[in-house]
Amino acid sequence: MSTVYPTSVPAPVGELARLRRRTWYWLTPAVALGLFVCVMGSILWWLDARDDAQRYSTLVRDVDWAQQSMRLRMLAARDRIGALGRELVRNTVTESRFQDDARELLIEHPEIIHVAWLEADRRARWVATPERRANQSFRMSTPGAEDPAAFRAFEIARDEHRPTYSRPYHGQYNEIYVDLYVPVFQNERFLGTLAMVYSVDTMLQQLVPQETARKYKVSILDADGRVLVATSTQADKGAVDTYEVPLDPPGNGMMLRAAAYRTRTDTSQTMLVWVVVSLSAVIIWSLMALWRHTRFRSQAEEALIAETAFRRAMENSMLTGMRVLDMEGRITYVNPAFCRMMGWDESDLLGRAPPYPYWPKGNQEQQRRNLEMLLAGNAPSSGFEMEAQRRDGSVFFARMYVSPLLDQRGVQTGWMTSMTDITEPKRIREALVAAHERFMTVLEGLDDAISVTAETPKGSELLFANKTYRRVFGSQAAGHDELSAGRRGRFTDEAIEVYSSSTHRWFEVRHRMLQWVDGRRVRMQVARDITERRASEEASRAQLEKIQLTSRLITMGEMASSLAHELNQPLTAITNYSMGVVARVRAGEVDPEVLLPALEKTTAQAERAGMIIRRIREFVKRSEPKRQRVKLPDVVENAVGFAGIESRTRRIDIVKKIPPQLPEVMADPILIEQVVLNLLKNGLEAMQDSSRRELVIEAIDHGDMVEVAVTDTGHGLIDPERLFEPFYSTKSEGMGMGLNICRTIIEFHHGRLWADPNPEGGTIFRFTLPAVRPLATAETKTTEQESAPKELHQ
Repeated sequence: MSTVYPTSVPAPVGELARLRRRTWYWLTPAVALGLFVCVMGSILWWLDARDDAQRYSTLVRDVDWAQQSMRLRMLAARDRIGALGRELVRNTVTESRFQDDARELLIEHPEIIHVAWLEADRRARWVATPERRANQSFRMSTPGAEDPAAFRAFEIARDEHRPTYSRPYHGQYNEIYVDLYVPVFQNERFLGTLAMVYSVDTMLQQLVPQETARKYKVSILDADGRVLVATSTQADKGAVDTYEVPLDPPGNGMMLRAAAYRTRTDTSQTMLVWVVVSLSAVIIWSLMALWRHTRFRSQAEEALIAETAFRRAMENSMLTGMRVLDMEGRITYVNPAFCRMMGWDESDLLGRAPPYPYWPKGNQEQQRRNLEMLLAGNAPSSGFEMEAQRRDGSVFFARMYVSPLLDQRGVQTGWMTSMTDITEPKRIREALVAAHERFMTVLEGLDDAISVTAETPKGSELLFANKTYRRVFGSQAAGHDELSAGRRGRFTDEAIEVYSSSTHRWFEVRHRMLQWVDGRRVRMQVARDITERRASEEASRAQLEKIQLTSRLITMGEMASSLAHELNQPLTAITNYSMGVVARVRAGEVDPEVLLPALEKTTAQAERAGMIIRRIREFVKRSEPKRQRVKLPDVVENAVGFAGIESRTRRIDIVKKIPPQLPEVMADPILIEQVVLNLLKNGLEAMQDSSRRELVIEAIDHGDMVEVAVTDTGHGLIDPERLFEPFYSTKSEGMGMGLNICRTIIEFHHGRLWADPNPEGGTIFRFTLPAVRPLATAETKTTEQESAPKELHQ
């Protein structure tokens, strides 16, 4: 790998401050550009504002002139019709004279399309209409026409004694009309009105000057601002300026509006403006290009100075020592890190030829061979280790990397070497190696078989195995796979017990997924040989079964006298019934109706005695624990049957409170019967001197668990803390194992047994059993039956 370094050093860092003080050099084009843009923008804005003001003032003048022209024409027409009304007052006007004057008025004023003389009752006496509109009818002179708007204008003219214009309205052919009513009075007597109909469309065509109509869009609006007529169909949104004035006469809210649009003259002026803008844009672009060039040069100089400063700061702050040798081996450059590493100043090292002052005294020949290898270009790319001696005499280890140094033309001028102090990393590496050896010694000395495997397309690959694993299973992954017990992909931290058929031994195995040093997910397995422990536990389990059986035998022994009395009753009855039957047969009284009932009673008593013996046999026989679905009322009934013999002897009633819909439980019926019988027996013994003679046994459904409670009213708990300790008993003849065995049986069934004081005096023994709902499958039942011996063992 080659390294290129510049042959000349750029300007020092102080030059950067000097360039920053000359910032105004490259800011000058920017300031000139800003001033030019502001001046040109102000001139264009002033020209545009002046044109707008001139255009708007011309619009106002033209609209006012048009409004005055229309007003004067309409006043002249009103004066002509007023003069005709004065002649009507003097009775000098005939119908022919009216028609002549009206025809002359219609010719002089084309905007008037109808003239009528309306008497006081609004009947049209005389009417005059131009020939072009002879077929049209008008509301003011139409017989029987009732128009509230027209009647309103007529009333105003009559009542206020003044000419009155009506509001604009639509006439025939969708033309807009306006009526003028001029009242005629004779000595305050209202004679009628002279009425004229104006065509608003014709008013706009005839009364607005042609020059104004060509320059603008002229419109006449009603009082609500709606356009009645207009000289153009252009949209008002495109207008440059608009101006409107009241049209009085006729008044009534009518307005005259003119809208100015951009003309060719405006377009030419706009083109001129755009030429100026284009020239300005060229000047702006030139100024911007000059500004960008000046700014680019300034930034390039700053970047060069900053880069040099950055490289110098990086060299000064880095921990790697840098050294440059020429082709003869003289030192031409060292960085501060190299000087700090060696303890020599830059002035002491530059220009030095071998031997260098940092070569150890007793290792000169090896250092010279390394230098010759370096100058010959044979140094390994991965670097090599060397010893170096500081100025204070201390020796340290370093790793050196070498690369050729090339100039701008690609010619090699020397060698660049980088040196890193590896004394501390080497010490740490040696410490890690020692720690690894100690760790491996511990792993190899463990009695547990430890192995690590990874999945490969060809199967499991054994990555690590300690001495115990290799001694038991060899150097293959078969032992690891055997102890996995089909748990691939489902590893947890819990321990499982696995039997190895290849070694005929039991192991307690733990699995865990790990990330190996190469990033792969691997399985670590720790297997402990528990063959001897399982044998010991199996012996303990067998001993516990013997103790349980002994407990049941002791219980039966304690109840022997009561059981003998219980069996004596059916046997005595059998004897009596048999003797009676024999006596009747000998007497010759062989009457089936008499003998059959006696024989049936004999059979019933024999079955009763057989049932008692069978239950005793089932209770005391040795059998493996076997959990199954059991109806708890049947178990309680059998236990109460045994305890009832003693309860009758002690004259204590056993009260059962068992719900009929109680769910089944998963249990061994004989073991649970032993627990219930033991608790009932303890309760009967505790109530020997009690005044209350009822022992209550009840069952409560708690959903997933069923609770059974035996409540007595005896002497209560004497030492609750030691109640379930083995070999602890409050009875002089007791062994102290009854309650301890009961707790073991209940915990084997995943339940709990405890005792509470009875608030009314005595003790309440409670235990729980898992409930089995109807949805439980036969597979679950079989699994739990098969696991029962192991759970009891655990």
